Formats: sequence, C-alpha cells, structure tokens
Amino acid sequence: MKPKKKKSSPRKGKAKSTRRRGKTQKRSKLRRFLLLFVKLGFLGFFTFALFVSSVYLGFWGPIPSAQDLSRIEQAKATQIRSKEGELLAKIYSQNRDPLSFEEMPQHLRDALTSTEDERFYEHNGIDYRSLMRVVFKTILMGDRSAGGGSTISQQLAKNLFGRPDFSWFSMPVNKVKEIIIARRIESIYSKDEIITLYLNTVSFSENTFGIAAGSLRFFNRPPKQLKLQESAVLIGLLKANTYYNPRLNPEPALERRNTVLAQMARSEKISLAEKDSLQALPLRLSYRNLDRESPAAYFSSQVKGELQKILADKLRPDGREWQIETDGLIVTTTLEAKLHNALRNAALAHLSQLQKKFDQHWSSKNPWSSNQLFFDQKLAQTPWFKRMLTKGLSEEEIFAEAKKTRPMRLYHPGGFIEKKLSIEDSLSHYLKLLRIGSVALDPRSGAVRAWLGGSNFRYLPYDNVLAVKPTASTFKPLVYAMALENNEEPCTYLSAERQEYPGYDNWSPRNYDDKYEGYFSMTGALKKSINTVTVEWLMKYSEEELAILARKMGIENKLPEGPSIALGTGSASPLEMAIVYACFANGGFKVEPYLIEEVRSSAGDIIYRHLPKSKERVLKENTATLMNYMLQQVVKDGTAGSLSWRYGIKDEWAGKTGTSQNYADAWFVGYNDALVMSTWMGGENSLIRFRSGALGSGSAMALPVFGATIRDFKGSAYRRNQWLDLDSNQREVLACADWREANVGEKLMDLLDRIVEDPDNNEKEKGDSWWNRMFKKKKD
Repeated sequence: MKPKKKKSSPRKGKAKSTRRRGKTQKRSKLRRFLLLFVKLGFLGFFTFALFVSSVYLGFWGPIPSAQDLSRIEQAKATQIRSKEGELLAKIYSQNRDPLSFEEMPQHLRDALTSTEDERFYEHNGIDYRSLMRVVFKTILMGDRSAGGGSTISQQLAKNLFGRPDFSWFSMPVNKVKEIIIARRIESIYSKDEIITLYLNTVSFSENTFGIAAGSLRFFNRPPKQLKLQESAVLIGLLKANTYYNPRLNPEPALERRNTVLAQMARSEKISLAEKDSLQALPLRLSYRNLDRESPAAYFSSQVKGELQKILADKLRPDGREWQIETDGLIVTTTLEAKLHNALRNAALAHLSQLQKKFDQHWSSKNPWSSNQLFFDQKLAQTPWFKRMLTKGLSEEEIFAEAKKTRPMRLYHPGGFIEKKLSIEDSLSHYLKLLRIGSVALDPRSGAVRAWLGGSNFRYLPYDNVLAVKPTASTFKPLVYAMALENNEEPCTYLSAERQEYPGYDNWSPRNYDDKYEGYFSMTGALKKSINTVTVEWLMKYSEEELAILARKMGIENKLPEGPSIALGTGSASPLEMAIVYACFANGGFKVEPYLIEEVRSSAGDIIYRHLPKSKERVLKENTATLMNYMLQQVVKDGTAGSLSWRYGIKDEWAGKTGTSQNYADAWFVGYNDALVMSTWMGGENSLIRFRSGALGSGSAMALPVFGATIRDFKGSAYRRNQWLDLDSNQREVLACADWREANVGEKLMDLLDRIVEDPDNNEKEKGDSWWNRMFKKKKD
C-alpha cells in the first residue's frame, strides 16, 4: 500500500516560490551588472585607447620621432682652463659637461639602478610591476610611500622634453608621452647608453646638470674619483634635489644617502657589512661653486669677451655659428694658476689687514665728510634708488627710506658682516672698501700670467686691471728713457734745487722729503724718486716728445698738458703700465697682451691657436738695458728696498713705486726679463684715501702685494739671478755716484741763471752779501 503524499501547506509553497523569484532576480541583476561592467570596461578601454592614440598622434603636442631621438645633443658648458689645464670657470646656459659611460664608476651606476630602477636591465622601458604597484598602492590606496613607477628611461624622457601644462590632464598626458618616448629610446639606445644619457642630463640642484657638474660642485672631483658613499649622496638627492641638497640640508641628505646604501645592499651590489660601515661614516663635502668662488673670475670675464671676438669669423663644420654657452668648447688660457693663486692670496691677506687700518683711520668721520654731494650722488645712482623712483616716491621720501635699518650681510675683506643696517650704511660701507688691480705679463710674448681685478667679483665686479688712474712716479722712467733715446748719459747730473716755472703760472714741484740739495745722476734720481730732477729732464726736451713715447710704449689715454706730466699726473691702467714696463724688460719692444692660447671643440679639434705676432721696437736696446739697470737699483736700495729686507727676495728684480697726490693712488711695478707685474691700490674715488704716506704710499700699499706674491710663489720660472748682462761700455757709462754736492762753478751758474730769469732778483737781495747770494739755497 503506497503511502499518501502529504499536502504542502500553502504558506510553504509561497515561500519557495518567493525564494526562486529572488534568486532569479539576483542572477538577473548580476547579469545586468556584469553586462554593464563589460560595457563600461569596453567603453573605458575604448576611451583609454582613444586617449592614448590622441597622445600618440600628437593631439597633445608632438612626440619626438625615433630619428629625433637618435640625434640627441645635450648642451655642454664651455670650459675655461689655465695654462696647466686647471679648470677656472665655465660659460653655459646649463652647467653640464657630458661624460662617456667609461668615465662613470660602477658603484655610481649601481647606486642609480638600485635606487631608481632595480629592474632596469630586465624591462624594455616600462616596469609593469612598478606600474601596478603605483596604481594599487599610490592611486587606489593613497599610500605615498609606495614610490614612483617611472623607469630610468621614462625619467630620461621627462628630463629631455619636460612636462608641459595641460591643466587637469597634465599628469596622464605626460605619463603616456613618457611611456611612448621611453619605448622609442629603448629601441634606439643600449642600456649603457641610456644610463649615460640619464646621468649626463639629470639635475643635481644649484643649476648643475649632469654627474660631472654635480660631482665637481659637491666633492670637487671628477666622477671617476668619487668614493662609493659620495656616489650615494649624489644619487640620493635625485629624489628631491633641493630637500636632499647636502650643503643646504645635511641631515636629510645623510639619511637619504644611507637609504641608497641600503638599497644597494638589498640589490646585492654591496655586502651588508660594507653597507653598515659606510652608513656609519659622517657626511663630508668639498664644496666648490665656480660661479661664486672662481679664483679667476675677473680674468674669466675678460676671456669670454676675447673668445667672442675670436669666434666671430669662425663656423662649425656644419656651417652654423659656434655657440659659446652650449657647444662645450675647451679654452686654454695663458693664466698660470700657481702664480695667479699666489697673487690672489697675497692680495686678499694684505687687503684684509689694510682695510682694518683704513676703517680705524676714518673711524670718526667719512672720507667724503667735506663733500656730502658726492655721497648723495652715489646713492642716487644705485639700482635701489631708481626702483624707489619707479614706485612713485619723492627724493625726500627715498632719502628718508634709505635711513631705515634692516638685516644685511655685507662683504668685507676681513670677513662678512651681518647686522641691521640702513641702505646708507651699506653704501657707505662699500664706498670705503679699498680696491686693487694687479696683472702679470710675460714681457717676451704678452701672455697674461695673472689677473686680479678686485677682491671679490660677486660684490665688487668692476675690473680695476682696466681702471685708468694717475700713474704717479711709475711714469718717471719714461722721462729718463726719453733722455737716453736722445743720447743723454746716465751719469749726467742735474740739480735737485726747487724751481718755479714762469711759463706755467710759476708752478714749482716739491720733493717727497722736501730736500733739494745737491745734484743727482739718473740712477740716483730714480732711486729716490726726485721730482725736481725729473721735471728738469723733461724741460730739456718737450711734453709732446714725451707724450709720443708714452703712446708708443702702450699708454692710450691722452696725457694732460704741462710739465707735471713728468710726475705722473697723466692716467693709465695697470694693464697699460705692465705693457710699458715690458718694453724695458724685453729690450725695447712693445707687446700686445693676450689671454687665450688655444680653443678646441668638445671633440678635441683645434678651432683657434694663438700665433706669435711681430713686435714693434719702441726703444733702443741700449736704452732698455740702461733703464733696467737703473730700475734694479730702485729695488736694491731705493724706494722699493723693502723687497729685500722685508720679503727676503734675493733675486734680481727691477721696479718702481708710485704715490699720487694726497695718497689717492698707490702703485708698484716690478719686473725681470721673464715677468712684469703691475699693481694699483686705492679707493673708488680720490676722496677715499689714507691721509699719510706711512699708510697710503706705493711702498706701503702696492709693493707688499708684489713682495708676498713672489715670496710665496713656489715655481722657479721667474727666478732670475743676474738676468741683466751689461757690456763694458754700459758698465762704464753707469759708473758714477747717485748724488754729489754742487761745486763752486755750478753754484755760480745757478746764481746767474736766477738773475737772468728774475730781473727783480737784485732788488730783492740788495742786503745780501755776494757770498750769500752765490751759495745760499733758493727760498721755498
């Protein structure tokens, strides 16, 4: 008997039906969702593909072709180098010196790939694992510590072509561009070539581009000489080159360096033990910024001007003009680095002490206190004053504003000054700084061996080597050279008596020591720098003849009229005076100074080479030889005698000191047959000066620079013993005493000359005896 089926309750049947409908609805919703997801995915993919295609096709700006990428040319800085090859300065639009792959050490390349792209040698421009990490961690999860996904090739694309602004679309557009360019780069260049391009392109902060510039800036050495921990510092700052700048932020830079070392250990480029020992080292830099601290900034500025002239009529092999800022030229100059550095160090040390004395000398008032208009005019010429005028301020308001104090940092040869000062204080400070211009030439060729236009190019950029100043007694040798050219004898004696010159408003030159007794030979007059004798030698000839000789020897500036030109009232630059004295040193020839020996392209091809030029004879050889002997005596026991007893210089040098009126200009020109050095020191204006000869004379201000330079110079190229070779006739004509007393006949002739020149002399001296009238000194 079959069991009877139980009848289901209506309530249960209804529940089952509801569940079935629910499942059906869920499946239907899922199907619709999946269908929508597929549609959206397809639409998204289509949109993404359309977006990528628009970038690829150039709708967001052109993308460089493979042909363009195969011709990448990086701007190269032009290098200015010394005679010995030492880097002095660079000229550039971007401070970059591209290197070859072999010039980059292995540990530098390992630090780069370990930190920036650990699978660099495995991918073809895109690291998909890193890209997915960025998508999920950085974009979806907001984890900023997950790092970037750009490969070295993508970063290279960014460095080469930048990231244009497309507003909201900037990031996706530029990322897609960089991916496309990276793939093309990988298809053209090998991995090693990409590493080379990258390290030559990337910025290391402070306007330095490429590993060569970065290595020189922070460690003062080429990349090949970098230590491993130094490479880690440089690679570390690539993440954020200002924040991780080791000069500006040493603590973050040290932490970042250690992170790079840890990455290298993780990539098994270094051992854990090596990592630990290197991480324990302190951060040490050897910072060198040639833009601010070039030892030859004034010289390099002049070299740039001469280089532009040299290249004006020269073209590249492709027919284009040479570009100094981008073509990476190698300019070998005439500068001798050791001599120049000795000059620079001597000058800065001397200036530091002298400036302190000058500040004390004027501690109670300003040098222009009797001429306030001078200061006001200087203030009105400043860029700050002109900016205030453009803002609509009246002159009265500007002068009031100039008295307000604010924090300032001012340059001083003895060290920077940081305190609250006014604009007037700042201007007064810089006006009172002493200036220097010193240059050294090879008198045989004209090659410039040292050039110091001032104490600090950044704060005092005016080049005093070219500044035209009264030459004072350094001009006197030209008077004696003129006399020798006219066959006068060095042992001709002239009276030191003070005289008036009626034809020149009774002008009467004074001697430095106010002594006027006796007669001086040429040598004696030069040794003691006797003004009265020098003027008498001029009066035997003419101002015009002297001016012609001065121009022939190298002084371009027109000389003033009147017999005072014999005492150096005319003006010339230190460079011109070096040219003048070179005429004595080389036997009578005028040389043309030059700065550049050779210019080569970045590939090493010669573009220019200096060729010796024929020299014009401006003095007889005998004149030059006799002048050299007499100027040697100035150094041995004349006004420049301190070179021996103070600086211990035993070599045979010749030279002449000079001090202009009121101690406004101090000079010394020293030389032998291999070197001429001309030095001027003084203020920006003749008001700015010492008020005593003990501090402001040529022997106190300018001579010490020459003395310390030659004393401290370690080379032997300019050491000379007995460089002057006199023949028997020359020794004979020079064999006389520097000074002698007047004899009876000379005193009688002097008396008669005065009577002839002054008809009223008899009346003035009626009460005098015949003896007194003959032998007394003329009254001052």
